Amino acid sequence: MSESVDRRPGFWGYLKKRYQARRTIHRRVPWKGFAFSAINAVAIAFFVFDRPLGIAAKELAQPLVTLAGDVTDIGRLAWILTGLTTVVATAYLVRRRLWKVRERFRMIYFGQMTAYVALSVLFTAIIANSLKFAIGRARPLIYDQEGIFSFAPFNMDFLHQSFPSGHSANIGALFMALALLFPRFRLGFIGIGLWLGATRIIIGVHYPSDVTAGLALGAWMAFATSVLFARFGLVFSIGRDGGWPIPRLSRLL
Repeated sequence: MSESVDRRPGFWGYLKKRYQARRTIHRRVPWKGFAFSAINAVAIAFFVFDRPLGIAAKELAQPLVTLAGDVTDIGRLAWILTGLTTVVATAYLVRRRLWKVRERFRMIYFGQMTAYVALSVLFTAIIANSLKFAIGRARPLIYDQEGIFSFAPFNMDFLHQSFPSGHSANIGALFMALALLFPRFRLGFIGIGLWLGATRIIIGVHYPSDVTAGLALGAWMAFATSVLFARFGLVFSIGRDGGWPIPRLSRLL
């Protein structure tokens, strides 16, 4: 007697099937306008604001510097991923105890949301840290010795890993992801992200252009990752106008 064969598709087969089912409605990622705006914002920050900040960084009020130092590590990759991992683990344990189909489905969707945020931040961190290593820009901490135009590519020294800001990139990815997931609070998340990015300037470890580039990179990676998820029908869908990705089940949250 022949053994029965499990014909259920594996994980990758499942994703491929979902991708193919939505292939006809895929839209191009509108990257040109974003790239143009980001490049100009970074250039303006570099040529207009970096030098004055380099001169004035040591003169900022100490209470402001202390406060910024207390909150700036929210942008650490380890902290973000640890928090997200805790959320995923909790969601998984709770889901196993749920019997109602609607409640279980809600927790599965919540886990997908968390995975989306984690991947957005992780992709961003890989790119940002590779760029800062390859570019090797000097930090404001040594402005008096090297100024704003000092670059030492592929230098392992912390003092030459300023552009783009890794913390700001992580923050940009985290809060743009949250803004996309919860459109009702979008302006609030964007505002918090901007202020947290500014803490890197206040404590004197990055120039404005470093932070601008980091925030822009993180925001773009979160947006691009949301489009990728939408193409598999996970977490997001894309409207007919090809605009912002829309959370598929926001009414359940």
